[in-house]
Amino acid sequence: MNKTNKIQLFILVFTLIIASCKVDKSSDNPIYQVNTNQEMANELKTFALDTTNINVWHLNRLRAKAIDNQLKLITDPSKIISLHFKSAIEWLNAGEFVLAINRLNAILTILESKKIDLPPDANYKIKELLAIAYFRKAEIDNCIQNHNEYTCLFPIDKQGQHVIRDDAENAKSILKELISSPHSKFQTIWLYNVVHMALGEYPDKVEKQFLLDESLFKSDIDFPKFREIGMSLGIGVNDISGSVVLEDFNNDGYLDLMVSSYGLDDQLQYFENDKKGSFKNLTKEAGLNGLWGGLNMIQADYDNDGWTDVLVLRGAWLGKNGKHPNSLLRNNGNGTFTDVTKKSGLYCHLPTQTASWADFNNDGWIDLFIGNEHTNDNPAPSQLFQNNGNGTFTEVAEEKGLAIEGFIKGCVWGDYNNDGSPDLYISMINQSNILFQNGGRTSNYAFFDVSEKSNTSEPQFSFPCWFFDYNQDGWEDIFVSGFDFSQFETAAGEVYKDYMKLEPDAELPRLYKNNQDGTFSEVSKQMNVDQVLFTMGCNFGDLNNDGFPDFYAATGTPDFRALIPNKMFLNGSGETFYDVTTNGGFGHLQKGHGVAFGDIDNDGDQDVYAVLGGSYDGDNFMNALFQNPGTINHWIKLKLIGHSSNKAAIGARVKIFARNSNGKQRIFYNRVNSGGSFGANPLLIEQGLKDFNQITRVEIIWPNENEPQIFKDLTANQYYIINQNNQESQLLDVNTIDLNEHHHH
Repeated sequence: MNKTNKIQLFILVFTLIIASCKVDKSSDNPIYQVNTNQEMANELKTFALDTTNINVWHLNRLRAKAIDNQLKLITDPSKIISLHFKSAIEWLNAGEFVLAINRLNAILTILESKKIDLPPDANYKIKELLAIAYFRKAEIDNCIQNHNEYTCLFPIDKQGQHVIRDDAENAKSILKELISSPHSKFQTIWLYNVVHMALGEYPDKVEKQFLLDESLFKSDIDFPKFREIGMSLGIGVNDISGSVVLEDFNNDGYLDLMVSSYGLDDQLQYFENDKKGSFKNLTKEAGLNGLWGGLNMIQADYDNDGWTDVLVLRGAWLGKNGKHPNSLLRNNGNGTFTDVTKKSGLYCHLPTQTASWADFNNDGWIDLFIGNEHTNDNPAPSQLFQNNGNGTFTEVAEEKGLAIEGFIKGCVWGDYNNDGSPDLYISMINQSNILFQNGGRTSNYAFFDVSEKSNTSEPQFSFPCWFFDYNQDGWEDIFVSGFDFSQFETAAGEVYKDYMKLEPDAELPRLYKNNQDGTFSEVSKQMNVDQVLFTMGCNFGDLNNDGFPDFYAATGTPDFRALIPNKMFLNGSGETFYDVTTNGGFGHLQKGHGVAFGDIDNDGDQDVYAVLGGSYDGDNFMNALFQNPGTINHWIKLKLIGHSSNKAAIGARVKIFARNSNGKQRIFYNRVNSGGSFGANPLLIEQGLKDFNQITRVEIIWPNENEPQIFKDLTANQYYIINQNNQESQLLDVNTIDLNEHHHH
């Protein structure tokens, strides 16, 4: 079976028929408006409790029980072996590791007692799965129940090693048998080294022919270590894959958190910064109880009331079983949120996990693009919702040329040609990516496919993406990461090959440099980012305040064997990217999803929040907060408030003119946005200035303006509020927080 057929088969298995979208007219009913949160909660509960079709992705436990019941009626050894294997997979995915181990050991017992010889590949797969079941149980016992800040950080050092050793020892023994066989696979070698690390036996006890040398994991340059303090701070939500919005939801100048999780009964979480070093879980008080699920989220101020709202995206990867509504959560400005999905006109049932906000027609009201997961069997074209300026939206995708029929996994707005009209980049799986140019007012803001002309259509299998000005030349570039899900089971082997400088089969990322003439040059190799990443979540920020954006790739696949490190890339002044994963302590082995950069302790440097956990109930893990140890470089924060433009100033272009004590001058470029397509940075300019401590002026081109608004007399290392209708900036007095790590691990 070729790659395309495998992809189609995968999509067929996990995505089926989609319901059409229509605005629910009951939103006009006053009764509807009384408790819309509870109404949405009740609907989500029906999806979570629906067990009529046990083939839905998340119902592993029910499928395992059904298979076990079949086993009671079967006497044919070959069928018994097959059912035991299927049962083991389901119990593993459900998180019942002892049952999975028992089923797999039962197969080995049958094979030995009946003297049955399976094909080598089948035998290998059974033992490999048994090894990973043992090791996953070891991770639960050591990395979750005995968690510390070094847990699961690759390469695993002494502080992160397993104390409870038996299950990891069992995994090591099985992997050693497999690795010595003539059918040995690259990913087995990788896992063999990881298990030795967990046991404190790396590198000394790894046989030379199988050893991954320590030098392979060294960072490209020196870099300070970030501490992982999510659990000790009480914000390390222990769940499966999901997303994060890092944002100042109550407008007090301190960043709060909203965290989602993919499970159909996983509660949306809201953490408010108490400005004293702790975060309060105010989920219930915010009215969010019962709002479950959501693989991704993205924020904006859709109604221009000055309070940031959140869109929760649901149904991804589930096709016809993903007929789950998204939620538009209106921030009421009093610590509560109201689900206004129906009232706003956004209510529908299409599978998605990606969306992006921008004022595409520059009328001062933020609009919304949603990229759905369309297949031939499951029609789900993308949607463009134009803001009507009265709290409602009208769907205009077909009219504007954006009714895309593709399996969309990433979408982001930018302005690649600096004409003031937001353009759109779309990342797809098993299909060419698309760059849409906004035709502007003369074309009634219709969009035109310029992918071929601009040279931005690769890779064929991709996931997260974004616009950013990586070389700080004033023109936005594009990053899009590769993700071939026909390699779910072999991702670790592809990462092994990458470390060993062998030619990988994996889809690699693309970094497109803006040529300033409507075209881009692909520079991933030149910039040292042509690495095997299997990125699911990803975002960018500025770790060392040098003014050049860095990025964190949150990696993995749903398969339990995909124990591969998340990676951090430091921007080397726009000339290269340095892998600083090991030195910085970012190489978490657990599956990575939503990522957000932001200064969570108000000390002037950005920290990184990462949502961890896979797609199955048994692949849960605690989210991580990597605390920035600090830098001597300068910075400035700018909170922009639109007047004739959208209130959150999304899309505003900022130029900061500065000089250092030697008189050298430099311009820093930025744009108000939430970063990448999976995870959301705050809608706040957090600009590093390196050693340029004197700001001579700041120029802002607001989304609906052509000429810049100019501000002077701003000082480095301060936080300012800038209003579009006011020529005077406002200094915001906020304090640095000493984070209170009092929570139990």
